[in-house]
Amino acid sequence: MLGVLLKIAALVIAAQYGVRFFAWLFRKQQRVFFLSPMRQFKMVFWSLLSFWLGGTMLGMLLREQNDTPLEKGIAIGLGTVLFLFALPTLLVHFQYWRYERENALELEKETKSALLLQPGGKYLLNPQHIREITHTRSLSKRFFWSSYQYLTLSLTNGEQLKITSLLIDLEQLKALWPRVPYQTKTKWVCFL
Repeated sequence: MLGVLLKIAALVIAAQYGVRFFAWLFRKQQRVFFLSPMRQFKMVFWSLLSFWLGGTMLGMLLREQNDTPLEKGIAIGLGTVLFLFALPTLLVHFQYWRYERENALELEKETKSALLLQPGGKYLLNPQHIREITHTRSLSKRFFWSSYQYLTLSLTNGEQLKITSLLIDLEQLKALWPRVPYQTKTKWVCFL
């Protein structure tokens, strides 16, 4: 049973790399950013795979089979570890998705400005309106959830706006305003 799961996982991983290759091949420079299915797929793929494999291994225990105690122990241990590694990422992804699902961001590289459209209003962001940028990222780059980060823009009028890595590659946004004061905070998992 474990062999079949590993073959399916290998097929899914190969399909993921194929989709990434074709997305890279046909990508274009864009100015307007919104939640795209491809970006979400790229960020959550490994967590979904881990969640699925962990759930399948734990689900194997519910069926009546003639597995040895060693096989059951491996399935419980590995299934629990995979399940627990995927859970924080899926929770962060859902939280970022709920926050960014109606947002859009348009970059103007010539004028070094951005237009952030949120249900609460429009924000024209340029270096004169931003007092400070705080980049919140994960402590480690090795976990599934390390690609989930966000910027907190402190505006001169006292408001704070958050832009997540689910909407845009944050390095693109930081490169737009190189002279704005910048600081980095680290968290174990970057919940908003």
